[in-house]
Amino acid sequence: MRRNSRNPLSGLRFAALVFVFALVALIVPLAAGAISVNQSSTRPNGFAGQDTYAEKPTRLTWEASIEATDPAVEAVTMKFPAGTDLSQSQFTAITLEGLTRSAVQSSSKVSAETVLITFSKPIEPGRTLRVTVEPVTFPPSASTFQVQGSIATTAGTIPIPPADTPIVVKPLTLPERIIYHLDQQPWTAKWNSVQFLNMFFNPQIMVASFFIEFTGWLLSIALVAVGFPLAIPIGLALAFAKMSKISPVRWIASAYVNIIRGTPLFLQMYIAFFGLPLMGINPNKYLLGILVLALNSSAYLAEIFRAGIQSISKGQFEAASSLGMNYWQSMQYVVIPQTVKRVLPTMTSEFILLYKDTALLSAVGVFELMLYSKNLTAITGNITPYIVAAVYYLIVTTPLIRYVRNLEERLAVAEGGAAASDNKHKKGKKQKKNGEPWEPAVAGPEAGMLASSTEHESR
Repeated sequence: MRRNSRNPLSGLRFAALVFVFALVALIVPLAAGAISVNQSSTRPNGFAGQDTYAEKPTRLTWEASIEATDPAVEAVTMKFPAGTDLSQSQFTAITLEGLTRSAVQSSSKVSAETVLITFSKPIEPGRTLRVTVEPVTFPPSASTFQVQGSIATTAGTIPIPPADTPIVVKPLTLPERIIYHLDQQPWTAKWNSVQFLNMFFNPQIMVASFFIEFTGWLLSIALVAVGFPLAIPIGLALAFAKMSKISPVRWIASAYVNIIRGTPLFLQMYIAFFGLPLMGINPNKYLLGILVLALNSSAYLAEIFRAGIQSISKGQFEAASSLGMNYWQSMQYVVIPQTVKRVLPTMTSEFILLYKDTALLSAVGVFELMLYSKNLTAITGNITPYIVAAVYYLIVTTPLIRYVRNLEERLAVAEGGAAASDNKHKKGKKQKKNGEPWEPAVAGPEAGMLASSTEHESR
């Protein structure tokens, strides 16, 4: 009786086991090999050729590996972010088998942001499938995304696996919008068709350069704005040292001024930026650049201050002494105020020269205006960034040059009288008209400092 009896639990276990095996048999063919995405990327469409921006056409490349154990692929459905423009897109598909590249005949159907690509023949296992979509324009809302959708195989449909690296789309910046607008203008193409205009005044590169070089321009202004005030007290101290009655002090100051003025600023930068690291000293490049500019300018300012102080007549010292002032009080209350007024035009010229000299710092790796324009020129192969850099320099120097001219004229009138100034101008115009050497209208004590200023202009 016990031998012939059947255990109902054994039958249930057997049925459950059969169900599990059947389920595994259905799943394994789909999971085997696991189609993987090798590439999901877009072509950079930004100015510098590194980033992909929304609202500008680009090309998308999607590539998947079909392993030998995978089923054949019949179609691919790709879904893009909402708002993606696929109205003008062309879809191409190829297969890669080793080094062999083969075109695949396919048909495409676009519905809003979804495209269905159906292959005329199933893609056999053991190959790499590459799909190219061009042009495709992403909306501003697209930032970081994965191409979604499904892959239809002979064994069923599976979702598109995510790529290792998502696609990153940046919003269109203001310069990129302007450049894109210029790209669409017929006159821009005609303008750039002229080789000279394209090489020196390319509109698109000019727009990009104005925005990119702006940071370098601010850095150049900051370098001279900090370095020049630092050079003023050093130069004033050197001027007093050169006029000192103590011989060693006078010799040391004279030696420093002569060495600095007698060697190029470019050489001084190389000594500081490459000599100090060899000694184990690695200061910040910007601070070192400010220090080199200040020390160089201080030598020239020392001569400017010395010439200005010595241009004050001895009667001023005698008048101050008669009032009971000592030497330093005479300097503080009588001589220095008059000297500052007289040397102000020359000091402004020195500021202009120092501002232009910041361009030399680009040779030692300081990212100022010149180095920004140099990098842009290397990227674009165009001279336009240098032209934009020149404009940035002129924005500062032109008003200052005009200010110096007006200041010199006012000082000439104050020192020599309006009639003397007018006669000097008339004489200058006559000399210029006759082709004779012309001298600027500098009267009074300023004439004594002209040689020092002219020498500095030629450095």
